Amino acid sequence: MRSHDNEETLMIQASSPSTSTLNANSDLSKLVDPVRADVAHVEALLSSNLIDDNPFITELLAQIFSAGGKRIRPALALLCSRATLAKGQEFGQVHIILAVLTELIHTASLVHDDVIDGASLRRGTETVNRRFNDRIAVLMGDLLFAQASICLARIMNPVIVGIYGRVLGDLCAGELRQMKQQFTTSVNWDEYLRKTIAKTASLFAAGSHSGAILNGAQDAIIETLKVYGLKLGICFQIIDDLLDVVGTSDQLGKQPGSDLRSGIVTAPALFVLERQDRASGKIVELIKTRAIVSDEGSQEAINLIKEHGGVEATLEMAHKYARESIESLVAIPASGYRDSLAGLVDYVLTRIN
Repeated sequence: MRSHDNEETLMIQASSPSTSTLNANSDLSKLVDPVRADVAHVEALLSSNLIDDNPFITELLAQIFSAGGKRIRPALALLCSRATLAKGQEFGQVHIILAVLTELIHTASLVHDDVIDGASLRRGTETVNRRFNDRIAVLMGDLLFAQASICLARIMNPVIVGIYGRVLGDLCAGELRQMKQQFTTSVNWDEYLRKTIAKTASLFAAGSHSGAILNGAQDAIIETLKVYGLKLGICFQIIDDLLDVVGTSDQLGKQPGSDLRSGIVTAPALFVLERQDRASGKIVELIKTRAIVSDEGSQEAINLIKEHGGVEATLEMAHKYARESIESLVAIPASGYRDSLAGLVDYVLTRIN
């Protein structure tokens, strides 16, 4: 059992990103150090062609995974798996496959999202749909989901199958829910959170507690890691939504304001809309007239959000979920892996700096 002082330190590290002395990328690199070798195994497996030895498919896989990505989700799965190993238990290939599975699902959803959004850039690299066409991109996303299914079968755990099956359903339902809400101006925080959980946080939660299930951990440990991942995933998406307003093209790997131009109203805009004043009225007008789809209209909406408290309110909301994520780690035994899990919360928040 760790001391109260250690608990306080853990809380401070995660809730005060401004105290970080390293840039975000350096922080993440250090946080992943305890599972560095494991991540290398994951990286090698990600571009493996499990379906067909067709060279074109291998080329597409290489393009998708060479585009980078911070691999936060597989790192999360690896750290949680390591953090919950009992004395005498071994970390095995099944834990690596769990991390690969998690990233495959995430990447497949991004490939499909790019088709839905008509995106031409992802992480600063040309998307599959832009380089080839939508049909190839859709099929490539399907292939990645198929590879994830193969990984899931190799794990051979019915509970894990159920968890990730639910994640796949959540991803589709979340996207459909978002489509239905496009260009609407009603303020509905419950709907925003449901969509956020479905599209982002459910996969974070799955990766966070599935390793503990494989390790036969106590129910309390499994549940606390599920909460940790869920809250971290919500925080991650809130910061993503904020970056769409305050980020730069270099930082995002795409043009800022893409959500607004697509008629997707996220937390920064919702905070202004609920004011029901002149600023909110102008945003409503931009959305209802579809003026927001233009560069000028989306920039005007961004300026209104920045000038009327949307950024500050959204950042406060992200900090709330970050604190709740950190608090859930109290039940996890002290280790370098747990320290990295706490640091990941800090990293997610520092993405906005």
